[in-house]
Amino acid sequence: MAEALARARRHGRAALAEAAAAARALLDAASLATSGAPAERSAAALAHLLDAIVDWLDPRSGSASPVLGVVIEALDAEIARWEGLGRDDADARAVLRAFLAVRELLWELGVRPSGVHDERGEQPEGATRRVQRVPLQG
Repeated sequence: MAEALARARRHGRAALAEAAAAARALLDAASLATSGAPAERSAAALAHLLDAIVDWLDPRSGSASPVLGVVIEALDAEIARWEGLGRDDADARAVLRAFLAVRELLWELGVRPSGVHDERGEQPEGATRRVQRVPLQG
């Protein structure tokens, strides 16, 4: 059982690293689509943070939980920034939706800021979580 849990932990970290790499690629695509500049210029802090996360989630490294907390904070800051820009710009709203999707992905993986809990509360032992599908506009 311990071996299976260790293997699951390694696979989980690898999956999170891939999710961070996907988020980084999405950030670049969104940045290029809206501003014509790579993410290093338009959202440098988040771009560098996502690059660091991919490195930190390497299965040979230490715990990633402090890093993920920083990611959530940076992501929330970018969401707030793009919410302001999105009031007048449809392209900015597209970037905002991308950031919201990344945050939702992290939340589905159980990465949440402290004090934020699943609105469904504790699940009964043995219950499985289902993916929710929500229609998007845009």
